[in-house]
Amino acid sequence: MILIPKDIFSKLTFLIGGSNYISNSPSGVYNYLGVEFLAELSKNLLSQKDIRKYPDVATFAFWCRNSNLKKITHNPFNNNLRVGLGLVYHNSPSNVPVNFAFSLAFGILSGNSSVVRLSSKESESASFIVTALLELLNISKYIEMKKTICIIKFDRDDEVNKFWMSNADGRVIWGGDITVAKMRSYPCKPRSREIVFPDRFSLCVIKASKIIESSDSNLNKVCENLFNDIYIMDQQACSSPQLFNWVGNDSTIKKAKDRLWPLFLKYLQKKHSLEPVQYMNKYVDACINAIKNDNIKSINHENNVLFNIELSYFHEQQQLQRGYFGTVHEISIKNLNDLSLIIDDRCQTLTYFGFEVEELKNFITSNKLRGVDRIVPVGKSLDMGVIWDGYDIINHLSRTVDVY
Repeated sequence: MILIPKDIFSKLTFLIGGSNYISNSPSGVYNYLGVEFLAELSKNLLSQKDIRKYPDVATFAFWCRNSNLKKITHNPFNNNLRVGLGLVYHNSPSNVPVNFAFSLAFGILSGNSSVVRLSSKESESASFIVTALLELLNISKYIEMKKTICIIKFDRDDEVNKFWMSNADGRVIWGGDITVAKMRSYPCKPRSREIVFPDRFSLCVIKASKIIESSDSNLNKVCENLFNDIYIMDQQACSSPQLFNWVGNDSTIKKAKDRLWPLFLKYLQKKHSLEPVQYMNKYVDACINAIKNDNIKSINHENNVLFNIELSYFHEQQQLQRGYFGTVHEISIKNLNDLSLIIDDRCQTLTYFGFEVEELKNFITSNKLRGVDRIVPVGKSLDMGVIWDGYDIINHLSRTVDVY
């Protein structure tokens, strides 16, 4: 157990927990109680009548349902024993509030106690999940879980951060590059583990000929998938596509665009609307983008819900050309290899339509790319996995006891 000093304790606001002690005793990876707890959390969340108001919460709840957890945990490891590190500290992001819940789930599945710092920014989604967690932790069979979960808020404070960093056996840092650098400046245990999720950039590749060849029903599914990638998180997640790359010759790409975007707009008019402030922010961002960057060829916003920003060439700082709330930066390229010009270690997720998996694998290896950690079909950009940003998270937050 770790004693929280009075001066540190007084600066903490406890959403879950509240004892001046926190456990640092590890459990086995994928231990039964932890898996059962997450599966019951899923049931609790999905049974709430307001769940439809929070698609990000529903996505998390669907991820930790029992059937998906069985897929994750079905992973034999010979005779070796795998146990947690002890105490893991999680610094969660403000741009994607639900990520704190995924981070906590990784801590539970890897056999660790978790201290999770929530952003000071209020979030209905985060509050929704915290309420469900509190309900479960009051059930007697989860009394042991109470000792291993602590969710807190506190103002920026070097002494508080230094305390958690120096006592944690592992740390999971979600945030921008500045946040990661700051958290790395604090001293840590010699054997502590670290996972960091800094600023990342994601993109999409579409084979134009496949759009033309697709049936209407298949294209309707593409529209649904694009909606999931772009609008569920309003492109604020690191895995949300920011640059759409049309692959093919000019005439084929034009035909494909003329077929897909009107259909997508029709889908959006039934499915989605923007708050006035979101539209104004998007409009202002697009104007500033157009003024500052010579590579912007045109901006089309027939409907406020979707902005299409056509690029004439890749900017040398292409990762900085971003948009939110339905802003599609798009460019035409002849083949996949043209895309290698802008891919570096900041690139995270590559979504695709119309390509074979082997084509994409070969693109990564033949160009010896330092970036792209995920390759998933269109519609799957937000699907969280235990492998994320190139980390095998459960393995990284646990240790293997070699047994002969």
